[in-house]
Amino acid sequence: MFISMVELHDTIPLWFWAIWAFVLGSCVGSFLNVAIYRLPQGGSVNKPARSYCPSCKTTIAWYDNLPIVSFLILGGRCRACRARISWQYPLVELATGLLFLGTLLFFGPTLQCAFNCAFEAAIVALIVTDFNEQILPDAITLPGTGLALAARMADHNVVGLDWMNIFFESLTGRTLPMTGLTGSLVNAALGMAIGAGTLWVLGVGYFRLRAFPLRTPDDLTDFLKRRCVVGTLARLKVRRANGKRGAVYVLGGDFSALSPEELAEAEFAPSNAGSPELSMTALDGAQVETGERGVRITSIPDDLEQTVDGRLEAGDTIISGNLEGMGLGDVKMMLFVGAFLGGGLTFFVLLIASLLGALTAAPRILLRGQSALQHALPFGVMLGLATLLALFFGEKGLTTYLDFIASFVA
Repeated sequence: MFISMVELHDTIPLWFWAIWAFVLGSCVGSFLNVAIYRLPQGGSVNKPARSYCPSCKTTIAWYDNLPIVSFLILGGRCRACRARISWQYPLVELATGLLFLGTLLFFGPTLQCAFNCAFEAAIVALIVTDFNEQILPDAITLPGTGLALAARMADHNVVGLDWMNIFFESLTGRTLPMTGLTGSLVNAALGMAIGAGTLWVLGVGYFRLRAFPLRTPDDLTDFLKRRCVVGTLARLKVRRANGKRGAVYVLGGDFSALSPEELAEAEFAPSNAGSPELSMTALDGAQVETGERGVRITSIPDDLEQTVDGRLEAGDTIISGNLEGMGLGDVKMMLFVGAFLGGGLTFFVLLIASLLGALTAAPRILLRGQSALQHALPFGVMLGLATLLALFFGEKGLTTYLDFIASFVA
């Protein structure tokens, strides 16, 4: 049940609501910039409480922190040190303001509109953070999931549930609750299962189940430097010299393909010894030979911090390798998205995100060939953009798509 503020809507003109929505959205966008900058570094959005220049760390005065306006007045530079300010800041503020404005015009001044605006703000932060850092912060997705469920209890959402019910009834002979609080929570649960479950199967399931046999040194080189995206985890199944089996995780990817600037910006997980970064190649310097049903290590440099978990030693034989597929950040993001949108729209998000991912990857592969595979695709960006599309047009898009499929089946 959507709660409409009819009396206020009748007495206050639409242009006032529109200006208020845009200003509020741009102010929220200013806060999102703080989260986008601090959260990937493990910082807090409220400590320090005031914004500061990333270059000189000077606290920014309130009159220099007005969304969009201050950036234009200052010419995109810090007042204190004159360092350039990234265009990301006004663009995030503008985008959030326009989203809030569009949401008001699309949904009206309703409780649904307020919840949608809060949801959009979180999605914008996830999109930009994943684009910049290939990180989807738990500080957004996990609390967001809880708040999304609370929103679905206060403002019921059964969009797309009728399509979910068709499949459920055909499988079980029973019908889903289609209205009220129960229907809304069922829809949220379906969304979480479809969104997070699908990516878990594709990502974690692929990592665990899809093994590449490694029989020769060339197989090992091809696996680590061509199949692996730079910086990703590769799981190597190992038979130790004493006959015991185990698994070792190493960094994959051909780091020699990176420029000095890209290499300087690369971030790697800490090793067991607490070093801030790992060696930049997967087993470079190790001597290997074809062994019995695998690649045997004959020698390995003592100072090669090669692994995230465990360590390879001379005499070990590498039997096979698994690739990390989808990161768990994407899974948690879709847990959040699914709880808010419900099953039908979450299916639409996955469909559109997959299409966007294919359209983005195809030109890179055509232009750069196999080397394009050495750079990870921030799929959270695709999921976020698809989520925003689903919020506005998902119901119609889902109906059109399923009717199209049904026409072929019939």
